[in-house]
Amino acid sequence: MKRFVPVFLLSIALLAAQPGPPSVKELVERFDAAQAKVTSLQAPFTLTIRRALLRTPTVTKGTLYLQSSDFVHFGFAPPEDLILHLTVKELISYSPGAGEGELLKIGMIRNHDRRFLGLGQKLSELSDYFQLSVSEDKEVPGCYLATLLPSSYNLRKRFKVLYLWIDRDKYLPKQVTWVERSGDTWQLELGNLQVNQQLPAAVTGFKVPAGTPMRSEFSFFATRKSK
Repeated sequence: MKRFVPVFLLSIALLAAQPGPPSVKELVERFDAAQAKVTSLQAPFTLTIRRALLRTPTVTKGTLYLQSSDFVHFGFAPPEDLILHLTVKELISYSPGAGEGELLKIGMIRNHDRRFLGLGQKLSELSDYFQLSVSEDKEVPGCYLATLLPSSYNLRKRFKVLYLWIDRDKYLPKQVTWVERSGDTWQLELGNLQVNQQLPAAVTGFKVPAGTPMRSEFSFFATRKSK
């Protein structure tokens, strides 16, 4: 038995030496610093919507484009006929095949009211409206899990919790899951992140074709609600 003792002790020492997750303060600082260096981001995405009253989730895929805090652009892959272009002043939903869309002028969006929380935002801003904790997690390999519980009354009416998986090396978001008070969940998974590369001109200069009928609303989320 004695010959196994050193191996056992070595195993314990190696486990003890493995670094744990950073503190909340360290995570916020590293995440914000990484976000500040990103002028553009491009990645394939998978959006999974799970309705509390439905057994089968809705899964759509496409490519996400982000330019600083200027816009987030979702180009959905077929068979989904949809482009979303979200800025701080307006929300655009456009269906190229149908030749119609929606445009909602919103003025400046407050940070805590943005729908796709965790993208293009600082954790220091989100922590003003959420209680933040950080932990190890095996669901998304190579990531830390930041759990954000809403602290304001308005947010608690809409959200139960927001989960943000952060890449351990790049300190950029890899997956965002938000759970609504109704029990519905929206999960956005990002594939390979291409950072600070030139985005397609069709994205940076996105405009709905002239003459396209545009309704004064933004029903992307409402149309997917359970009846």
